[in-house]
Amino acid sequence: MRTLLLLLTLLVATAVPAGATPGTAGLAAAATPLEAGTPLSTASGARCSNGFNVRGHLIVSPSCGTVGTVVRGPGLVDVGPIVAVRPTYAIVRITNTAAWVQRPTVVGGGTVTGSAETPVGGPVCAAGRTTGVRCGTVQAKNVTVNYPSGVVYGLTRTSVCSEPGDQWAPLFTGGQAQGHSLGGSGTCSTGGTSYFYPLNRILSAEGLTLVTG
Repeated sequence: MRTLLLLLTLLVATAVPAGATPGTAGLAAAATPLEAGTPLSTASGARCSNGFNVRGHLIVSPSCGTVGTVVRGPGLVDVGPIVAVRPTYAIVRITNTAAWVQRPTVVGGGTVTGSAETPVGGPVCAAGRTTGVRCGTVQAKNVTVNYPSGVVYGLTRTSVCSEPGDQWAPLFTGGQAQGHSLGGSGTCSTGGTSYFYPLNRILSAEGLTLVTG
């Protein structure tokens, strides 16, 4: 009997990693990564994408939906509801924590290590769904832009080009997260500009903490 009990104890110790509890190891292994740039959708057919990950929440485009809209990830698996909508972004609370795990990474880019703002003249890149990774420089800050939906203040202008489908592309300088593309002018064949709202302003205004690696 003692031999059998010892054998069972050894089997349990081997199956469950240190620091884990029985029943959670499988869930963690099955969770799908959420990265900056992960495509998202809603039941109404709206398509958007994840921004830089913040603890327990996602930052998405304000066009993703209204407050209460449930956002889905790849495979149409629920992530959680939109809990706030602002002129330049919206916030999703992750409620389906068993299905998703946040990663400090950018689809097609690298690892996010912080959010130090790049000065005017400094380099910046964007990871767009249409154009992939494109780079340029920061041209100006606190820019006002007239969009069809209204006037938007406090934007940063860059020389990074964008194409249809690149909206909400995460912008970064090395491992430093900068913001998300709100669109621009021109094309990648003729040259153009793009605009983003500084990420640090969102973090400060909403009391959010960036997920970093």
